[in-house]
Amino acid sequence: MPQAIAGVLVKWGLSKLAATIIAHVITFAITFGLSQLFKPGRPKPEDGQIETRAAVGSRKKNWGIVHTSGQVSFEASKNGTLGKVLTLGTGHENDIIEHRLHDEVVNVDGSGTISDASFKGAVHIITRPGDPNQTAIGELTAIFPEWTANHRQRGCAHVAIICDPVDQEDFNTVYNGRVPEYSQVRKGCSCYDPRQDSTAVIYDDGEGFVVMGAGPQRVDDPTTWPWSDNWALVTANYWADSDGYGGGYDNVNWTNIAIEAAISDDPVPAAGGGTVTRWRCWASYSLVNEDRKDVFADMLKAADGWAFQDANGKLNIRAGRWEEPDVTITDDAIKALSVEQGPTTRHRTSAIKVLYTESAIGYRQQEANTLTVPNSNADPNSDPQSLPANYIPHHNQAIRVGYRHAESLDPDRWHLTALLDLRGLDLLGRRFCRLETEVMGIYAWFEIKRLRLIVRTKSIEAELSEVKPGDWLDDATEVEGSPPGSTAPPKGDPTLAVPTGLTLSAVALSFGDANGVAIAAIWDDPGRKGLTFEAQLRETPDGEWVTMVVDNAAFSARSGPVNSGMEHEVRVRARSIGGRTSTWSAPVTITPSAAASVPAPSNLAAAPGAAGEAVIDWRSPQAAFDHVELFENTADDLDTATQIGGEFAGSLGEFKTHTETGLSAGTHYFWAVAFDAADNPSAAAGPVTAVVT
Repeated sequence: MPQAIAGVLVKWGLSKLAATIIAHVITFAITFGLSQLFKPGRPKPEDGQIETRAAVGSRKKNWGIVHTSGQVSFEASKNGTLGKVLTLGTGHENDIIEHRLHDEVVNVDGSGTISDASFKGAVHIITRPGDPNQTAIGELTAIFPEWTANHRQRGCAHVAIICDPVDQEDFNTVYNGRVPEYSQVRKGCSCYDPRQDSTAVIYDDGEGFVVMGAGPQRVDDPTTWPWSDNWALVTANYWADSDGYGGGYDNVNWTNIAIEAAISDDPVPAAGGGTVTRWRCWASYSLVNEDRKDVFADMLKAADGWAFQDANGKLNIRAGRWEEPDVTITDDAIKALSVEQGPTTRHRTSAIKVLYTESAIGYRQQEANTLTVPNSNADPNSDPQSLPANYIPHHNQAIRVGYRHAESLDPDRWHLTALLDLRGLDLLGRRFCRLETEVMGIYAWFEIKRLRLIVRTKSIEAELSEVKPGDWLDDATEVEGSPPGSTAPPKGDPTLAVPTGLTLSAVALSFGDANGVAIAAIWDDPGRKGLTFEAQLRETPDGEWVTMVVDNAAFSARSGPVNSGMEHEVRVRARSIGGRTSTWSAPVTITPSAAASVPAPSNLAAAPGAAGEAVIDWRSPQAAFDHVELFENTADDLDTATQIGGEFAGSLGEFKTHTETGLSAGTHYFWAVAFDAADNPSAAAGPVTAVVT
């Protein structure tokens, strides 16, 4: 008999019972006691979202929707290309929802290449779903012959990441100085659903007529099974699967599973509007490092479930709900009774909070809203007790499970251990009963936590905990509220703001006899510590982006020399300590111009000549120039001066002279300016003066 539940549901007569029982104590069902309620938490969903490296790593099995990385099973580099294989899970897995690098979503085209512009087509992601006849990843074997066509990893979902070499200027943009760390959000293994099997006979619950399944699924052909996160289907398939509990598909009461699957699919109201599916399950576990009984218990916890084996030794489960009991225990069946009120001291608390998996924060553990324990005298300022239930995938479901357990911790509730005569066998296969005892004055409904048959005294020992029909909520909207903020935020900062206030200016440069120009950029202080910035410029419209030198403290950047008179555009982005970047700012343009490069004339002098004349002398520039122009004014103002004498060409350093006539008597001011072939002026030499007679 499978070891999931050490017992059977029996409908035997007493003579057959006595001949059949071979042990003094038998447990007939699995349900939750207070000792199991607050067991230490097992691995969090985010624990599996980083790559692992081990000589012999444990395989993992995944059901529902999971976000995981995997075991590095191959890694090599050749001619600048990096190849890596991650084994994700055991069994055929289904649709990929998201590819992530460093926990950021990336888009992958049909060929497996990341299509996001920043990766420049250099990173490729190729997957296999875990089919039993799948081929090796040819894109990898073509580069790394040591990973041969025989490396098929049949029956294991896996992924290859291939990183091509890139130009030096693109390296930081594509790889940011680190090897890509991959994780994936996907639908896990498929589940057999007897409702979709036209050869399955399903008995209607309570009406007595037979209903046949309808569909192409077959219990002995996993290729016909679709994906599902229905709690009843996931739990039953886990229990039966050889990589789950290992109970075997022949040892499951699929009629029972069909009924519970239909109940699990029921819609229930959600606080945010609309409905959610009543019971779902998302589970990921290690085949080596986690006890299979703990995994099964966590699956039951996800729906406040209950499991037992029937008289045929087959698994039966029940999703959490109230059912009016049809068995009542009275004083004449009770041999002895031990009575306690309220939970034990170590289980007393004023509030609980369920820990579940929240997709909105990267499929990580989330705290549900706190639920108050009724009639509790515990310190209201103490921390709530945590109820780990990471296989629960929605806040509404977490609240419904948590509410039921919070009510069970009411200190006014009865907890009994009853020693019954053999009429206690009527409790087999039932979760609830009614107990009425005039001796103790107790008239209440109870959940059957445990049954033991004591052969020597022909007695049934029953552990019972008081329940009320209102402990199970069909509509949790009044207590659900809104999910609180994440206690474990995603890596990086998804709201990293784009820098604002980007402005540009030209910066004059001097190279001895020549002038140049650079571009300076400044932007607004983002009001946040710990950020660095990247700035780039290029000539418009399609020049290559060039990195600028950034001063993070001053929120500024500066380029090297740029071409004068050409339009350029500049953009900037922020980067967090964790390496996450904002998007680039909108480009801002500027057309910088260098100052004239021709040197000014030298040795300028002026002296009076004959009446109405002035003689002006100068030396031509020592560097290349085209011509020199002279300017005259009766005031010290070059802007209103008049050009005289035309354009004076000459050789480098040549001494030149010019006599200007027709001047009025008095003081006159003279300037000399050199020009290059493009008519760019030098600085003006002068003024010098002459007193004309």
